[in-house]
Amino acid sequence: MSSPASRPRKLGIAAGGGPLPLAVADAARAAGRDVFIVGVRGAAGPDIARYPHGWVRVGAMGRFLKLFKQAGCEDIVIIGPMNRPRLGDIVPDFRGLLLLPRFIRRLKTGDDALLRGVVEFLEENGLKVVGVETFLPQLLAREGLLTIRAPSASQEKDIDIAIAAARDLGARDAGQGAVARKGEIIALEDVRGTDVMLAELAAARAPGNLERDGVLVKLPKPEQERRVDRPTIGVRTVENAAAAGLAGIAVEADGAIVNDAEDVVRRANELGLFVLGFPHSRTIGPKP
Repeated sequence: MSSPASRPRKLGIAAGGGPLPLAVADAARAAGRDVFIVGVRGAAGPDIARYPHGWVRVGAMGRFLKLFKQAGCEDIVIIGPMNRPRLGDIVPDFRGLLLLPRFIRRLKTGDDALLRGVVEFLEENGLKVVGVETFLPQLLAREGLLTIRAPSASQEKDIDIAIAAARDLGARDAGQGAVARKGEIIALEDVRGTDVMLAELAAARAPGNLERDGVLVKLPKPEQERRVDRPTIGVRTVENAAAAGLAGIAVEADGAIVNDAEDVVRRANELGLFVLGFPHSRTIGPKP
């Protein structure tokens, strides 16, 4: 019989949408960990019922903590997309009411400030927040060219222009992505996310225009709480970039998540886009 000291720490998963919460749960269970999932209503899918689980509404911070504590969780992973809540959508419980002024200040500052507040709240109450890479290290973008197609010399310059713009955007906690084409920034990500930004570019594209140029760059914000939020791309990002007429996507190696990397590379090759992982050192330079 294992002693408490040798028993693997029980993992709690705060689940937003998408497939990653269950992917983390499966990896943790394969590593011998017990798992309990708390799904955020309106974001997490019903498939979390594969594991012991509970549900919480946005703002019910007391129940959020209570569910993890009652389940005996010690480590917490916060994973999966969730729409940025509007103040009118937050329905706090008593604990949430006490914390509401603190979170309203952070909500007005930016997404990363809000997530740091959630991390602080959990760790102040004895839980340890860990990153998704603890269980799924293969999700992190690797350095180098991932696809058959490579960026041209002019597209390499566009990557550097977009890196600088995304770095400036992130310093203001305003977004993680930028698009550059022919030496100019043509789009910046905002709270609506990358998909909306690319959809707007696609809508503005002239009918019949088959030219493919320009690059999407995504990189972490300078002070980003990487344990709970990293820029992410997936197959849909590749397809949306193609629809927007872009030539490729570049992300920071070890800083961004590539969801379903094999499918991302396959789809990018089918559509004739490049996908590149650049080193963190490339993000250091003068602002535009």
